[in-house]
Amino acid sequence: MIPVLALLAFLGLILFINRRQLGVSTMADYATANHSIGVLGITFGFLATWYVGAGYTVFSGFAVSFGMIGMYVVPYGIITLLVMYLVAEKTFIWGKKYQLRTQSELLGLRYRSDFIRVLTGFAGVALSVPWLLMEWYTIGYVFNYATDGFISPLLGMIIGIFVVVFYVAMGGMRSVVTANIVQGLYMMIVGSAVLIYVLYSELGGLTAAMDRLFHESPEAMIFPGPGWDVSPNYWTAIIITSGLGGFMWPWVYNKLFAADSLRTIKQSVLFAPVLGILSFALLIILSMALHPLPFAQENPEEALFWAHSQAGVWPLALFAVLVMAASLGTVSGILNAMSTAISGDIAQVINRKISEKTALLIARWSVVAMSAGALVGAYLKEGQLVFLALMTYQGMIVLAPVVLLGLYWQRANKFGAVIGFLTGMAVSFGLTLSEPQFLVTYGWTPGVYGFLTTLMIMIVAGYLRPVESHVEKLWGDIACARGQ
Repeated sequence: MIPVLALLAFLGLILFINRRQLGVSTMADYATANHSIGVLGITFGFLATWYVGAGYTVFSGFAVSFGMIGMYVVPYGIITLLVMYLVAEKTFIWGKKYQLRTQSELLGLRYRSDFIRVLTGFAGVALSVPWLLMEWYTIGYVFNYATDGFISPLLGMIIGIFVVVFYVAMGGMRSVVTANIVQGLYMMIVGSAVLIYVLYSELGGLTAAMDRLFHESPEAMIFPGPGWDVSPNYWTAIIITSGLGGFMWPWVYNKLFAADSLRTIKQSVLFAPVLGILSFALLIILSMALHPLPFAQENPEEALFWAHSQAGVWPLALFAVLVMAASLGTVSGILNAMSTAISGDIAQVINRKISEKTALLIARWSVVAMSAGALVGAYLKEGQLVFLALMTYQGMIVLAPVVLLGLYWQRANKFGAVIGFLTGMAVSFGLTLSEPQFLVTYGWTPGVYGFLTTLMIMIVAGYLRPVESHVEKLWGDIACARGQ
């Protein structure tokens, strides 16, 4: 009873805090909160959106099963910190000057192409769907476990959907970030505390846990882990794929447009990844420490819930809220970004006559429609959802050259971006679906091949055409902003 009451109290708190943020009346306010969010909101907006609830089930289960390989999140986070730093300044400057709302709108401006805007907007929506499904599944799973089966996963998902749809549809980015602050503070303070408590109360502390792991399952402390034979290149590949693709998600990237100043962006670029790396490292260490336990080996995705339930009803209640906070933070960001893309990057580009009022209505109903569709889709088997979610990274990394070269290389042009993006996606997903033997032999994931394909095509196309005049103007905007 205590865990479910804690969950309901947390959901009620989110709605109560957001009551003043509801009722936005413009797409600019819905999508970017009129560029008014400070460093606390941007930092925890990044963190809460990034720190997925499935990290405590699916990805912690990965570390429980295979051990040390789960620590790839630390170097991956460092690479993402670098990517954030590289894209932040120019994204903010152009976003502020041209009142941009989304990553796709930024690319449409840079390459002067509505087709690129629609293409990347659609790709962002399509590639985000599996993550939405997996987070809904996690929310239903949390309610089911916290009530010892009394609340079904379906009913749990419905409760979560009602809360998120209400404050995202009515409050937009402002509500999302307000909720993210609450979720982020809870995850960093209470969430970290309860993970550390379980590490010491159930496993005897970090030293004792690692000693047990070393003596009972030494194979879990080396790459690639027990029962798995894979090329060492695989470790590098998943770090590169996640690191370059991790900040390309529109539901993360779009937070840059909501910031109130470049100073806020620079501070958040430092704080968010560092906090995320520390939090994920703690999560993976605890997951690795559970590997020697029979229940954890047989039920890796339930291992963290089981460990907290063994520690007592209150640790379980606090942990259930932690997973719920992480899921809601991710889901709200995804829904806001997807609905903004559907309305602004697709509908308003295809039909220029759509008014801002109608665009806002489209965005709000998109939230409802996507949530209802995800409720049905989340009834797929979890293993299938994980496969789909992991596969999406093979697509997001292909977007990285389009964004990074567009921001840093004046010769990058729309022909190279379009052909490179489409060809890179075809290579990446073609290899993912066909699974040729050389993927196993050499260990490089399909996304790496897709990334290199896009990069090479964009470089060749860049030298085949002169620098476009509008690009020089954009670079002038950057120089002017730096001078000021």
